[in-house]
Amino acid sequence: MAKKIVIIGAGLAGTTAARELSERGQAVTLVDPAAGETSERPPLSKHLFDDSRYHLPFHLESGELVTFVRDRATEITLAEAAAQSQQAGTVHLSSGETLDFTHCILATGMTANHPEIPGYPDALPVYNLSDAQWIREQVALTNQPLNVGVLGSGYLGMEVATSAVAAGHEATVYLRGDEPLRKQLSAPVRRALFDAHKQAGVNFVAHTSSPDEIPANTHNLFVTSVGARPALIPIDGFRPAEAWEVNEKLATSHAGIWAAGDCALITEGAYALDHPWACEPVAESHGKYLAELLSADDSETGEPWSDIPWHWSFQGPEKVFTVGLTSADATDTIIRHDPSGKKFQLFHFDCPDSEARLVGVETLNWPPMQAAARRVLAGNHIPTRAQFNDPDFDFKAHSRL
Repeated sequence: MAKKIVIIGAGLAGTTAARELSERGQAVTLVDPAAGETSERPPLSKHLFDDSRYHLPFHLESGELVTFVRDRATEITLAEAAAQSQQAGTVHLSSGETLDFTHCILATGMTANHPEIPGYPDALPVYNLSDAQWIREQVALTNQPLNVGVLGSGYLGMEVATSAVAAGHEATVYLRGDEPLRKQLSAPVRRALFDAHKQAGVNFVAHTSSPDEIPANTHNLFVTSVGARPALIPIDGFRPAEAWEVNEKLATSHAGIWAAGDCALITEGAYALDHPWACEPVAESHGKYLAELLSADDSETGEPWSDIPWHWSFQGPEKVFTVGLTSADATDTIIRHDPSGKKFQLFHFDCPDSEARLVGVETLNWPPMQAAARRVLAGNHIPTRAQFNDPDFDFKAHSRL
């Protein structure tokens, strides 16, 4: 019996899987109300206020092996095991139609949280193309500098604020605590960014515990960025509280169903986390991995997903990268600056011992060294803390081993 592969979600993970499967000669059905009209989400926040290309399309054409279903999947039911049958289940659509499958990839991504701002009823998150286009239309309507308010201080919020200031507008970020990027980056990196953004002209209002505290009639445009949650489709009536837990092969506990990208919570393997990775390179990697896995005659024998996860964020002129396992609360780290002192890397290890192995790297404004970090963590010569303590240790040279 031929495989019937259904992918739910036409974001980066789903589109990548569909493209890779079709290139291997495998037919696939891609379900999403916007299937065929997709775009990368992360760059949306980086160029809202200038004329550069603010989204990078990964448009996928329908063809002999790719079928688009522009509809919303509402639930999945699993089939009873039948002799000589590979049927795994059925996807139910909002139209009332159904799609049978032998293999299903959940790549539904996330839905942005959308808090109400009493003084700004039109406030929008920057999480999909339609929201970004609306915001850009508002920017285009005026020839005067805007006063932009931002609630939220994670990656997206900081990208919005810094891109606004870089384009000549005024931006104010409302913080729940006393500094931005508290959950994403370690103290030395986030504090360096905080100082750079304040010097560039970004305004910060600390300890904003409620949207009710944000003054009305101050900002011409207001953007929210207070997190997102996985978009989840129930399977036989079950829907997890957070995300679909998957093993090191991205398989859920439901036979014939895998999850990829922002809706997947990896619980096994070297890169298990207690939350989805939720970043573009991981979503793309998941899509490629599952295409290879499901193209094989026996997906049970495939190797686990093992790509080195990494993330990038361009905040105005500041560029920050992470690779591997890093922690915002890490204190027992090693920092190395370039000769000018303006660029640096922070190295994370798996324990405090001298023979502890490198597990993650944060890099600020030093792209070539970010590339070196990715090469090192993907290789077979992982350096130890003792090596970094040697002032003559050349990390870039080590990355070429």
